[in-house]
Amino acid sequence: DTGATGATGATGETGATGATGGGAVIPFSSGAPLAVTTLAGGLVGLPGLIGFGSSTQSLTILGATIDLSGQTNYAFSMPRDGVITSLAAYLSATAALALLAPLTYTVQLYSSPSPDDVFSPVPGAVVDITITGTIAVGDTFNGIATGLSIPVTGQTRLLLVASVTGGGLVAGGTVAGYVSAGLGIE
Repeated sequence: DTGATGATGATGETGATGATGGGAVIPFSSGAPLAVTTLAGGLVGLPGLIGFGSSTQSLTILGATIDLSGQTNYAFSMPRDGVITSLAAYLSATAALALLAPLTYTVQLYSSPSPDDVFSPVPGAVVDITITGTIAVGDTFNGIATGLSIPVTGQTRLLLVASVTGGGLVAGGTVAGYVSAGLGIE
């Protein structure tokens, strides 16, 4: 037999604060191959919108903003305030393309803080991948932007966009491939 339970002792001192966690990683994947275009003279053409296992080519040429009104939605909403710390991008070519000059494959984060369907580029949250020579099926390219400290408020919508410029192609061209990316947010 045991006796009655004794009184609870005094609460101990608060321990030291633990280390900050690594934050969240938001994964992006095009799913099927994604085609993005460049226009004659190497100007940016139709970009690709990348979601979570799916993607689509935008219906309009890339400008200063992207308006998703009437298009398929590939954006997500921030559930809380956060800080973007990094962006990594990867491309695996699914079609060959002979380049006459270097081409820049850009993966850029766009945001809509309002929130609405109009998105603008997030300065600094961009990976530019320079490609030279000939792109062969199965060629892979990658890049990363680290050391970022970009605040994002809760309810801001974020959209990942791929585009291309350059390449020296007289009549324009298409870069097709699987796209993967990861966004670090604390």
